[in-house]
Amino acid sequence: MDPTVATTVLERVSRRDGWRRPEGLTSSLRAALSALALVGACTGGDRGSGKGAWEFRVDTVRSDSDGGMRSATWLRAVGKERPRGAPQTQAVLLSFDCLPGHTSSTIMTDQALRQGSVEVQLRLDADPPRRLPGFAGTTATGGQLVLTVPQDSVLALLSGHQRATIEYADGAGSSKSTAVFSVAGLEKFRAPFLAACARRGGESR
Repeated sequence: MDPTVATTVLERVSRRDGWRRPEGLTSSLRAALSALALVGACTGGDRGSGKGAWEFRVDTVRSDSDGGMRSATWLRAVGKERPRGAPQTQAVLLSFDCLPGHTSSTIMTDQALRQGSVEVQLRLDADPPRRLPGFAGTTATGGQLVLTVPQDSVLALLSGHQRATIEYADGAGSSKSTAVFSVAGLEKFRAPFLAACARRGGESR
């Protein structure tokens, strides 16, 4: 992805409707953890039960830019990451989001990440690692790493697995972390999420 385009994607993700974080990422992670603990599966409309710590939501939110109402769809899981040199793990969010005309696959962290193109190493269960391109950057309240591959391709990679281990660095290669997510049960939500995204005009790219 061209750096200018990637920067635009990062900026759009950082202020996407329903995800504005005036109180910092910690609040979003706390809310996500609470929701996952309550329902363990679907929220915001259809609710169900299933394995894996996934939250699937279809909602209508108010736009930060013009105050209008817009649809938003997201699928997310909370994991743990350990920055290099840190003694303890901390919460990290893997978020698949869909807004009209735009989709994203993002790792959201409390860390400040220097802006730039990155390469993520993804290991699924005991499979050999594979590399995925991304673009990292810092927002006003934390860091985000946008995977610059089609969203449906990322979902297809994760489906059918139990555990995803992601090693990444920031754009300067100075901040390195390992994040671990439970991805069990994704196959139950993948098709409904993509269908909801398509109905609301999201582009799976």
